Amino acid sequence: MREKILLVGAGQHARVVLYNIQEQNKYDVIGILDKNLDKAKEEKFFEGIPILDIDYSKIDLKELKEKLGTDKFFISFGNMKYRKKVWELFKNSGWNSVNIIHPNAVISKNAKLGEGILIECGCLITPNPIIGDNVVVNTGSQVNHDNIIENHVYIASGVVLSGGVKIGENTLLDDGVIVTLGREVGKNSLIGAGAVITKNLEDNIVAYGNPAKVIRLNDN
Repeated sequence: MREKILLVGAGQHARVVLYNIQEQNKYDVIGILDKNLDKAKEEKFFEGIPILDIDYSKIDLKELKEKLGTDKFFISFGNMKYRKKVWELFKNSGWNSVNIIHPNAVISKNAKLGEGILIECGCLITPNPIIGDNVVVNTGSQVNHDNIIENHVYIASGVVLSGGVKIGENTLLDDGVIVTLGREVGKNSLIGAGAVITKNLEDNIVAYGNPAKVIRLNDN
C-alpha cells in the first residue's frame, strides 16, 4: 500500500517531482500547497491533484497533519530563496520529509543520504558521498566518491562533481556545471550553467565561466 504525501509548491519543478513520484511508485500525492493562494481558487488542480486553499505560513501545521492523515511532505518548488525556510518550517512542526528516487538512478550502497532528497532519472551516485537534507540532484547528474553535499543544495541537470568535492549549504549549481577533483564551493552561492570550477570558491558569491570566476556577491 502506497503512503500518503503532501507536496509544497505547484510550479514547473512540481511536474518533475510528480514524474519521479509516479516512477518510484511508493507514494500517493493527496494535495499540493502553494504560496500563491489564487492558484487554489482559480486552477483548483495541478496535474490532476487538488491545490489546497491553505496558507501554510499562517496555520497550525501540526493540526494539518491530523486533518490530512499524513505527516509526510516534499518540497516541490525550486526557488532557492525559500526552499530552506519552508522545509524547516514543516520539519519544526513534526512533519517527515521523504526521499523521492527514480528507479533508474544508480546509487551506491555506501552513499549516506539525508531526507527530503530528490534524485532523478539517470543520476549516478558513487561510493561514500554524504548528501544532506532537502537536496535536489537533477537528471543525469553525477555525485562522485567522497563528496560532501550539504543541506538544501540544488544540483541542476548534467552536473558532474568529481571526487572529494564539497558543496556548501543552500548553493545552486546550474545545468552542466563541472567541479574538479577536491574543490569546494561555499554556501549560499549561485554557479552559472556550464561553469568549470578549478579552484575553491567562497561563500555568498555568484560565479560562472570556464574557468569559473566570481562575478559578484550573492545578496538574494
